[in-house]
Amino acid sequence: MTRKRKIDAREASLLALQRVEADDAYVNLALDEVLSSHSLDPRDKRLAAEITYGVITYKLTLDWLIEKVSGRPIKKLDKPIHQILRIGFYQLFYLDRVPPAAAVHATVELVKKGKKRGLAPFVNGVMRGALRKKEHLPWPDKKKDSANYLSVRYSHPLWLVRRWLNRYGPEETEKLVAANNQAAPLSIRVNTLRTDRDTLLSELTAAGVEAVPSSVVPEGALLTRSGRLTELAPYREGRFQVQGESAMLTSRVLDPQAGDAVLDGCSAPGGKTTHLAQLMNNSGDILALDIHPHRLELVKANCRRMGVDIVRTQCLDAREIANEKPGSFDCILLDVPCSGFGVIRRKPDLKWRRSEDDIRKLAHVQCNMLQAAAAVLKPGGTLVYSTCTNEPEETDEVVEELLKNRDDMVPDDLRPYLPQEWQQDAGKSGIHLLPHIHGVDGFFISRLKKHKSR
Repeated sequence: MTRKRKIDAREASLLALQRVEADDAYVNLALDEVLSSHSLDPRDKRLAAEITYGVITYKLTLDWLIEKVSGRPIKKLDKPIHQILRIGFYQLFYLDRVPPAAAVHATVELVKKGKKRGLAPFVNGVMRGALRKKEHLPWPDKKKDSANYLSVRYSHPLWLVRRWLNRYGPEETEKLVAANNQAAPLSIRVNTLRTDRDTLLSELTAAGVEAVPSSVVPEGALLTRSGRLTELAPYREGRFQVQGESAMLTSRVLDPQAGDAVLDGCSAPGGKTTHLAQLMNNSGDILALDIHPHRLELVKANCRRMGVDIVRTQCLDAREIANEKPGSFDCILLDVPCSGFGVIRRKPDLKWRRSEDDIRKLAHVQCNMLQAAAAVLKPGGTLVYSTCTNEPEETDEVVEELLKNRDDMVPDDLRPYLPQEWQQDAGKSGIHLLPHIHGVDGFFISRLKKHKSR
């Protein structure tokens, strides 16, 4: 067996960031690949993850800082040196537990380990310059140019900040971009087919995992300290699923009943699918769709692990379902592909991958999916449309388009399914959950009903 090369946290972070930049890899996959193919001690693994995600989160700000301190445009910097400076600047400006002198030294040493060791004096000078100028940087003027200030200070694309300023105003936008830069809490869903929340929390405590009950859904729990959850017996034996509270709430809003015929239009990897089965007490029928066969295998695996046997899978685009099963389902959950801006806390690279044009393209797909779903809903049935974004084109406007084209579909009151303190936030089309207001992932949830007779 080939022996893994031992590297430290900063080397691992550099390798992961280079793969993100050169191969357009997703940060989580790039980091997992580096950590699994090299030898690192546990502390270095944690630090590597913190630095890598931190650099991706604050990429725009770090580049602005590097240019201000070095006096050189980013485009003129050697690529490996650019990434190394990002790593160094992240430690200097955002990682308080790393002493400044240690951050400077480690950054210079990282240069010496590579092929650009001749640039070590340059990197040393830039890092020391950053230390001197740290408290006196000429940030953009907040009052004169709030969009540029928020973009640079909170590391969000300027076009996205401008959208949010137009919608929310400067104070709310600043709270939102600040919340997006905070780590999202880790939550799990208790599988009530196999246990109850109190029993599971006791099991987790015995395993060294600290968790508290969720106030959003009765089967949810928030983890305040955890390790590798997938290695725990309660996970392997299907007693819980890692899932966000907003995602759990969508299934609650649908409220499927035992014996129902249910469609999960975009099911993979199966978190919501198994939750629906759980709410149905594993009685009835769920058809789970996805366009990728390998992702449907994840749905099947989750069902097996969690003891769910009422789910059938089909490799099918939800936009084509209307051709096959008109008026077949009591309940439909349509959690559509979207821009994902509500989960930036969990996936910081999303804000650099998406463009404004993506929003328009996705909205077109979403409208078609919702129209198709409405066609296969039984009269009197319930349809929940949800997204992990809050952009109007992908949320309210999609619902409004459906209601304009189908006079048999009407909005239904979702307030009874929400925490009491959130009920006042529900609008005509649905509810927008926002991380800086509700403390959960950004989500839009709409509950719709079909008239029993036209």
